[in-house]
Amino acid sequence: MSALRGVRGLMRCALAAALVGTSACIPVSAADAGWPADIAAARARFEQYTGMPLRPGFRVEPTVFPRYFALRSDQPGRGGVYFRDDMAWTANVRGAGWSSADGSHSNPGSLARWYRELVLSLLLDRLVPVKRRTPFVAVIWSAPDCPVCRQLEASLEEAGASVYVAPVGLAESGFRAAAQAYCAADAGAAWRAAMSGRTDTGMTAASRPGCAYPREAMVDVGFFLGRGRLATPIVVFADGTGITGWDNSHGPARLREMLAGKRFFAEP
Repeated sequence: MSALRGVRGLMRCALAAALVGTSACIPVSAADAGWPADIAAARARFEQYTGMPLRPGFRVEPTVFPRYFALRSDQPGRGGVYFRDDMAWTANVRGAGWSSADGSHSNPGSLARWYRELVLSLLLDRLVPVKRRTPFVAVIWSAPDCPVCRQLEASLEEAGASVYVAPVGLAESGFRAAAQAYCAADAGAAWRAAMSGRTDTGMTAASRPGCAYPREAMVDVGFFLGRGRLATPIVVFADGTGITGWDNSHGPARLREMLAGKRFFAEP
């Protein structure tokens, strides 16, 4: 019981830091999470747990992961956290304090199960489906202006591996390219073109009417899959195991292992 109190105390400190602005944050706007989030109840639970009301300039929003919320600041540079609706899981935005009181991160097996549940809860139709020869084997968080991400793409092309992509950028130019691919009439083909350096026309260049690139939601994906470490690329396979970064030996070997074991996402 005393250990649990200690964990809860650490979590309260991390959450309270967001209320007084002592940790860095990513300023974002509200987004359609695509699941029936009760924001008022989440805010009330947050305030009950921390024992203090939300300060002006902060807001609670749902993330793209069911049950997980973000405390966002209206101003760049102020504190923020992610939290689950039961307050048994919290994480400071770009800071120390990633905490789990439910045992979900206690060992590699439980962490893999948490990753798998997280990835399977994603609305995959909101990501970019890049269909090659195989069934879909992974969700990747990747950027057009990331050189290592291009190594990953070369491995995927060679293996014919289909993946779901959450596209982001390292710089504004990368985000623009990610947005163009995301909203292209053929988003998968546009992504492959962007990552190969091609300048395609037609379906890959034309935008889908009414499409808006969900930048904040795509950044959230990386925060969760990277456990707070925003470093591209991040690969999470359908079995819940993952790789941050990519090389030309270990990465392709893991990919071949997943393909040989037929560890795929269910076809939509």
